[in-house]
Amino acid sequence: SPMRAPEAVDGDVVMRPFLGVKERRRSSFGKVTLGDDLGISNDASCASTLTKYGANEITFSAHCIKINKRDECVKRILVVTNIGVVLLDAHTRRMRRKFAWRDLSEVRVSVFADDFFALVAPVEYDTLLACSRKVEAIVAMRDMWKRDARARGVIGGEDELPVRAGESFTYNATALRVRRVDFRRLADGDVDIDVSDEPNA
Repeated sequence: SPMRAPEAVDGDVVMRPFLGVKERRRSSFGKVTLGDDLGISNDASCASTLTKYGANEITFSAHCIKINKRDECVKRILVVTNIGVVLLDAHTRRMRRKFAWRDLSEVRVSVFADDFFALVAPVEYDTLLACSRKVEAIVAMRDMWKRDARARGVIGGEDELPVRAGESFTYNATALRVRRVDFRRLADGDVDIDVSDEPNA
């Protein structure tokens, strides 16, 4: 299913990388980090729901799009908390998915300046998301993941949330279905994204 990342336009892409591997848009440099921009921690209903799961600290929130198993774009709210990554329904703000830090094994991204990334959770299934504040989200995840890992006694290189970048990546859309995401730079500077089933998976 072809998609476009029109925000990655010619002239706005630079080669100074995020984490040494990923292009960033020039507009992202010097940008003020917004943290819990949506005020989830101040929303009584959301706070009550998250507290039930042990979340008492929110370091990041933003609107995002989840690509479901039918390639439909579903609006979600991405929240980074002390217990893990939480996806809320954008309309009801009810919890739809929770990735505990111990279950999140890595984040997969492209090397281009686009908004897509996959959260990889081997014990369940993965999720493909698109968020215009992706870099800030990943930084928040890595900070909280490291803190949680150290609290569990994990030290050294194993306390860093891996971020894998390439011109393509795969993710498990369901327990039995592997999807492949291919990224390609077009002549006009845009990034073309194609999501398809991985053959022979």
